[in-house]
Amino acid sequence: MAHKDKLTAVTATSNGKDANLPAARHVVMVVFDGVEPLDVSGPASAFAKAEALVPGAYRVTLVSPQGGSVQTNSGFSIAGTRAFNQLSDAIDTLIVAGGDEPALRAAITGQGVGPWIAAVAPTVRRIGSVCTGAFALAAAGVLNQRKSTTHWNACALLQTLCPDTEVQQDCIFVRDGKVWTSAGVTTGLDLALALIEEDVGRPIAVSIARSLALFMVRGATQPQISATLLAQADASSRLRELLAWITGNLAHDHSVPALAARVSMSPRNFARAFASETGLTPLRFVTQARLAHATQLLQQTNWPQEKVALRSGFKSVDALQRALKQRAKSIPN
Repeated sequence: MAHKDKLTAVTATSNGKDANLPAARHVVMVVFDGVEPLDVSGPASAFAKAEALVPGAYRVTLVSPQGGSVQTNSGFSIAGTRAFNQLSDAIDTLIVAGGDEPALRAAITGQGVGPWIAAVAPTVRRIGSVCTGAFALAAAGVLNQRKSTTHWNACALLQTLCPDTEVQQDCIFVRDGKVWTSAGVTTGLDLALALIEEDVGRPIAVSIARSLALFMVRGATQPQISATLLAQADASSRLRELLAWITGNLAHDHSVPALAARVSMSPRNFARAFASETGLTPLRFVTQARLAHATQLLQQTNWPQEKVALRSGFKSVDALQRALKQRAKSIPN
């Protein structure tokens, strides 16, 4: 059955609804024993919030090979899933969650997840995966001749097992036509917000991100492992907190004296400790953070460069452009 972005509802007139109203987009999420619960709950929550903001936009169904309860890899169960053979409703968007390798392998080959996806994929408007759910798409042939991604720790394996896909190792999600794949765990939420933005607009996606207390709505090309997280790895608690504060307050004064005062250190000791614990000078870290934010704004908005520069902490467009050129020079050809 062919699907369109807005499916026409076939509704009995006796229920008082207009038969010409668009039907809710039916989002079906594939789960299985050993599934990663965050791969499921993040996207499902985002779609539920979109439905609350735009009534009639979505309805979500969880499906599994046998139906009923599914045991997650975190020790609790997800109840009330529908079996593959019980799903007769048209699917608009199909999303496959990930999980540990043994559980995923068993689901794909032993429980029929791979063949079922292969059978329904041609009829859905969109199909996607969260984290290692990409391996299920690969087994179903969905990733052939397409770009894709998965958890950074599994990218090489996906490329080996599915040589017909082009694995993008440093993106949080990848879209190739109607196929969307996302990186590790929490990036399923980024993927869901991108799908929602495509369907009902960016203001709704941003509103959902705010309600979920997300730091930002991340674009597809954001790196899987953030520079802030890398810098925090060996930092003391007070510098870890400072790094997070810097990233969230890029327009503030981030000179060495100002940052040192914030953590009650002398400028000299602060600069030495910062470089020792993070591997970067304060100036370099701040510049990288500002450039990352500016790049995202340039990609995702139509703002003039003056606004992008100010929101990212650069004092002028010239300062932003100089930083961009300097970064370009440092990237090997």
